[in-house]
Amino acid sequence: MAAGTARTVSRRLGESLLAFVGWWLAAWLVSLAYPAVADYLPISLIWVANALAYGAVLSLGARLIPAFTLAALTWNIARGDALPEIVIGTGAFLVVMLFVIGFSRLLETRVDQDQARRLLRVPIIAITSASVFTLLGVWQFAGGGLPAIELIIALWLSEATSVLLFTPLVQQVVTASARHHGPPRFRPITGVIAAWTLTAFLVLAALLLVGRQDGAGREWLPYLALTVPMLAVYLLPTSVTRFAVAGFVLVWVGVHYVVFTRPDGMVEVNALLNGQMIIFTATLIAFLAIESVLSFELANQRLKAARLRDGVTDLYNDLGLTRRLRELAAPDQPHRRLALIGVQIPDVDDLSALIGLDEVHRVERLIGETLREVRPSPEIASGRLQPGLFAMLVPEHGEADRATMIATHLRAAIDRAEREGQLPTARQGVRLAVLDTVTAGDQQHLTTVLLMACQKDAEHDDRPFHHHREPAIHLIEDHRRTLEWVRNLREALAGETAAGGFVLFAQPIVDRHDPGAHRIEVLLRWRAPDGRIESPGAFLEIAEHFGLMPKIDRWVLDRALATVDRQAAGIHLTEIAINLSGDSLAGDWLPSRIETLLDEHHWPAERLCLEITETMLIRDTARAQRNLAALHELGVAIAIDDFGTGRATFSYLQHYPVDELKIDGSFVRRLAESSFDREVVKTTRALADHLGCRVVAEFVETPRQIELLEELGVHFHQGYGVAEPMPLDDYLTSLPSD
Repeated sequence: MAAGTARTVSRRLGESLLAFVGWWLAAWLVSLAYPAVADYLPISLIWVANALAYGAVLSLGARLIPAFTLAALTWNIARGDALPEIVIGTGAFLVVMLFVIGFSRLLETRVDQDQARRLLRVPIIAITSASVFTLLGVWQFAGGGLPAIELIIALWLSEATSVLLFTPLVQQVVTASARHHGPPRFRPITGVIAAWTLTAFLVLAALLLVGRQDGAGREWLPYLALTVPMLAVYLLPTSVTRFAVAGFVLVWVGVHYVVFTRPDGMVEVNALLNGQMIIFTATLIAFLAIESVLSFELANQRLKAARLRDGVTDLYNDLGLTRRLRELAAPDQPHRRLALIGVQIPDVDDLSALIGLDEVHRVERLIGETLREVRPSPEIASGRLQPGLFAMLVPEHGEADRATMIATHLRAAIDRAEREGQLPTARQGVRLAVLDTVTAGDQQHLTTVLLMACQKDAEHDDRPFHHHREPAIHLIEDHRRTLEWVRNLREALAGETAAGGFVLFAQPIVDRHDPGAHRIEVLLRWRAPDGRIESPGAFLEIAEHFGLMPKIDRWVLDRALATVDRQAAGIHLTEIAINLSGDSLAGDWLPSRIETLLDEHHWPAERLCLEITETMLIRDTARAQRNLAALHELGVAIAIDDFGTGRATFSYLQHYPVDELKIDGSFVRRLAESSFDREVVKTTRALADHLGCRVVAEFVETPRQIELLEELGVHFHQGYGVAEPMPLDDYLTSLPSD
């Protein structure tokens, strides 16, 4: 902090010194350029110096006023002015500079349109400064009597012209220097610039030559010069227009004074005034034209910039961030690679309905500010790609992983804001993901890549963010495979099996105390066109994400009951168990649909068991409770699958009618080695006895496991060690037909 303060003080001192020297240099050069006038008039030719000061004060603020005031004070002392003239002259300059600051601030607060401010600011300052310094000049002349009205007007016009020319010129130079951290950059000389320069030179030469002669040309030629600044406005690049106009007018003034100064050093006042009026008119017209053109260009630039910015957070939008990605991914960039950080507010549409769009926008603005705060360098670009989805492009220069560091700080800031209640995300949390590498080729899929990466973060609660270390294109390939699965699933549900279809398998559940009973669990598989069988892990999560599970559950229920009804051996089944998803469990169609299917396929409700997984997401628990109660009253058995692995173990037992507990295979696999697993099985068996439920052990694979389960009182077994799954039709065919 101390180093930063020292740099600021050093910079401010440098600015003040430059202001002091610049003002002095401008005043000295003008006096040197017009010695006859300087000797003839009892006032200082400081019009240009004052105009430069106003431009610098408008650009950099009031901190330069002391330096300019000191420059004017020392100038007046160096000229040998009397004390009253020194005090009044310096005071008048100070008052005008304070007016410049105050009037500019007034315009900023009272005038909304930028073009109006630009057209009012400098002309009003020019009128004020010219009026003040003309009155000062009249006062200085007062010792020898009031000057001629022509001279008073000429003084006013000279000051006003200087302000109109040089005040906006200095503003342009300072603004360009601040933007580019150096002097303003100009375009190379083109044919148009060369042609305009030649025209200006010829006009000035004609003014000088014709002006020395008596004739009509001396009267009308200055009006021809009026067109030269206008040509500059409409032909030259805006970056050089002010310089060109100022240079032309400055030389024109010099030619004007040379032409109208007699050999004895006296000035032709009337001719001088007429020419000065023309020069002022040319300057004013050029100023208004330049400001109009610049206002138009600035408006276009703002419109172009607005196309790249997000209206809610003022970050980049999708278009702006992809353009920035192309720039940062260019081969000439110095960084080693480009990383990407994604932030997502999940289900932002539902959140808008819950808390209101204005509140969601407030949350998004807060996230936008957080992104700005945690970025360590301005080169890192942040954007809001769509409602609820944000991104940061992080150039990685060295070996240090800046993206991971930023993501860690970002997660801490987001978690803190959530704890403090500033991020009401309906307890879903803000998702965060880091992609190690993105390229220019990823720009077309940037939103998709981030959505998929953030989705992976939602699948894991044990880490602050998802870290994708492979190329981003792998996420796109995964997404394509996902969309292919969605298409194939929908076609299969519609009866189209060209790309594959569902097939039902059966896995027996063996009762060691009743070997003649035939219980099965119906398992869903996918048969590819080449006959390959895919496990449900390949597609069920996709189906759930895209809302297809209710349709799949209805297909399984209908097809399973139709199959056992169609085959005569189906009558020997003691029970058929079918899995239900959380979406189906909370569906209002479930009880009536199952009752209809049982009637259609002549299957007793007592021989149907519906399995619900303890880890499934149930969106409407109240409706699920009513549905299960209705089914249980109908006679359908209810089983809790994967018992012991979820967080809702006892909640399920408390709220749902349960007939069967299926011990998760993770407690069965190491039954012989783990006393803890044996205790879990034992406790589950005791709990089931208390509830009047039966217990089924899953993933039974070895004789030793069967032996231990028997010792622990669990005699319903399911697993590869008991019987492997097989197609449902094949299983039914294997049953006795009598």
